[in-house]
Amino acid sequence: MALSGPQSRLEPLIDPLLLVLSVLVCLSVVGTRTAARWGVPALVIFVGLGMLAGSSGPGGIPFADYALAYRVGTLALAVILFSGGLNTDASRMRRALAPALALSTVGVLTKMLTMAALARWLTPLDWSSALLLGAVLAPTDAAAVFSVLRRAGLPTRLRSLLEAESGTNDPMSIYLTLALATALTGGEVSIPHLLLGVAAQLGLGLCVGLAGGWGLAWTLRRLRLEGSGLYPVFALAGGVGLFALTNLLGGNGFLAIYVTGLLLRYRKVAYLHEIQTALDTLAWGAQIGMFLLLGLLSFPDRLVGALGPSTLLAAGMVLLARPLSVAVAVLPLWPFAQHRYSLRELTLVSWAGLKGAVPIILATVPLLKGVPAGEQIFDVVFVVVIVGALVQGTTTVPLARALGLTHPEPPSAPVTLDLGGDAPAGSAMTRVWLEPGAPAIGRSVRELGLDEAVVLAAVARGGEMLAPRGNLVLRQGDHVFVMTVDGAAIPQVLQA
Repeated sequence: MALSGPQSRLEPLIDPLLLVLSVLVCLSVVGTRTAARWGVPALVIFVGLGMLAGSSGPGGIPFADYALAYRVGTLALAVILFSGGLNTDASRMRRALAPALALSTVGVLTKMLTMAALARWLTPLDWSSALLLGAVLAPTDAAAVFSVLRRAGLPTRLRSLLEAESGTNDPMSIYLTLALATALTGGEVSIPHLLLGVAAQLGLGLCVGLAGGWGLAWTLRRLRLEGSGLYPVFALAGGVGLFALTNLLGGNGFLAIYVTGLLLRYRKVAYLHEIQTALDTLAWGAQIGMFLLLGLLSFPDRLVGALGPSTLLAAGMVLLARPLSVAVAVLPLWPFAQHRYSLRELTLVSWAGLKGAVPIILATVPLLKGVPAGEQIFDVVFVVVIVGALVQGTTTVPLARALGLTHPEPPSAPVTLDLGGDAPAGSAMTRVWLEPGAPAIGRSVRELGLDEAVVLAAVARGGEMLAPRGNLVLRQGDHVFVMTVDGAAIPQVLQA
């Protein structure tokens, strides 16, 4: 029987849209394999598909809603940063905090001024618009950095620095972009007010993230929900709620939600593995949706005119602005031994300042604010980001290898063990790969002297699963599944 009425009129509109979206998402997912094989950041594949589907491409989908793109991109970035925090070791992050904050403040300001000078020279933009362009292009991107550095084999301190910078440098860039866009459309912004605003954004974001993250972790460790699938839902709702609350208070929600993710991992909340897995899935979906939308938002026929100056700007960003910002931000920390970086390390950090969605999303702000040069700024930023992502994304890992700064990544475990059911608060199951140099290698389980709060649950070796009885001797390359209770830490004897 044929349907009639409002439902029948609605279906012809929804079904083609769902079909197109399904095809685009499937192509994006398959494209990640090609991107990984060639070392191309996944964002380039996603944006390219969006451009092909857009009004200037063969797909012909009309889309020019900058406000919607800004809102969707903002939420997607929040989810990506939350997932990034959940997958970042808080102790490593703490060691990299000082240079990361220097790069996120002094480094961002240096990049903004350098890119402004280059834009003033290479484009018709006046100084005010060039400064706005510099602010938009200043931040590195968490999604791009996490994607390229995943399983790249970088030393812990360099990977921690790059990830911490990408997770904390958005507040400065966002505030500078909003302030300069306001000034260009008739508002007044003083330097003292600007500096106080940046400090307030960082301070509130950090405070809400710490307080809210501890509160959310405390709640998750004591909840007794009906199913394990509800814990990721609760964690996501709590993280997004803290993101929104921080923004309403005048702080930076991106920093708050990143810190919240760090604390949830640090506190070993119940069902942490399930939360990490679910958020990783959502983060991939957020990346795909965000970059497809940004690709739809671009107009390839309009970008051709910006190609020459933008390519030169991209070269200036990679070869001048980024290295200068790293030198200005990191070298003053030389008196502190833990923050001394060799020339090889500084070279890699300078090259690995990957751009991604954040600058493109920020480039919609001048258009939303009605800045006269807004359209030109968006086109230039779009080309700079794509060119930079192609160049840096495909060469960062080979450069690290050439500089001798990589080591083999731990292989994936043949099996996975998780705590299920009504797991006690503060308990966790962690997989430890015995890398070369781990003190446990060559010692029996009995000789490890483990605390009562630490239990070896299983040992995966080759294709076998071994019971960790007292006389079992551990070998290099073993995957050891460690169950901890009462928030106990992984013993040092298992770590290199």
